[in-house]
Parts: sequence; structure tokens; C-alpha cells
Amino acid sequence: MDESSSPEVGQGSVPDARRRKARRSPFRRPRGRPATHGAALLTRALRTVRIDALDGRSAVAVALRRERQALLEHVGEDATVPEQILCEELAKLKIITAAVGDWILQQQSLVRGDELLPVVEAHSRLCNNLAKLLRALGMKRHQAERTVADVFADQHRARSETT
Repeated sequence: MDESSSPEVGQGSVPDARRRKARRSPFRRPRGRPATHGAALLTRALRTVRIDALDGRSAVAVALRRERQALLEHVGEDATVPEQILCEELAKLKIITAAVGDWILQQQSLVRGDELLPVVEAHSRLCNNLAKLLRALGMKRHQAERTVADVFADQHRARSETT
């Protein structure tokens, strides 16, 4: 027998053209099938876009810049690097929370069937995360400055109520 005609140990009986490469994920659609929505495509596209790359002229970029500046003014001029990071994340989260809240207020009904829309619960979680970050930043309640005239007016009001 000729050695070139005998099959080798590692070769199978299936030709190479028939072998298929295993799919990457069981959740990905096969090639010829169109997507029903673009959520996966949008997610993949948005992973490459940084929020810092926003054009400074857009309404979102202007609002983000104003929020960031207001937070940095609240913290003070000598903000540490972690405080600056928190201010940046807080500004982003505040813009996103406000956008979701505005969308919710534009809806005709917040109930589908017998359940509340999931976006309402998501908005609540966003608000809780916003409050948590504000506490981490050191949100303090500032009392308004009172003048001597305000104190005298309060005392006069208190005396007139008791008599």
C-alpha cells in the first residue's frame, strides 16, 4: 500500500468545506437573518463613543458643562482628584436622570396592564444612585444667611402671635 493514499490519524471523513466554525455566542443571530431591533448594534456602537467626545455646542454638552461647573464650585477651588471624578460622574448621571424623568412625564400612562412601567423603577434607581454619589461627595445642607433685620422680624412675629 502507498502511504500517500492512506488516511492519517488526525483526519476525519468530512471534507474541509463542510466543516463549520462554531458560532461565537448562542445569543447572536446567524448571518443571513435580519435583526428585529438594533439594541445590540446600538450598544456596540455606543461603547466606542466617549461622553467626553461630545461637541461643546450641543444642548447636552452645555448642560453637562454647567452641571460640572456648579458641582466644582460647590466643592471648592481646591477639589481633589477623587472629588473631580465624582463631580464628572454626578454631572453625567444628573443629565441622564433628568432626561429619563422628562420622558416619563411625557407619557400618557405609567401603567401597562397591572404593572408600573419598568422605566419608572429605573428612574427611581437612578435617583437613588444620584443621592448616593452626592453623599459620597459630601453634600451638605447650607442654611441661608440671616440678617439682623430677619431675626428682629421673626421675634416681632413671635411676640405678636402670643399676645
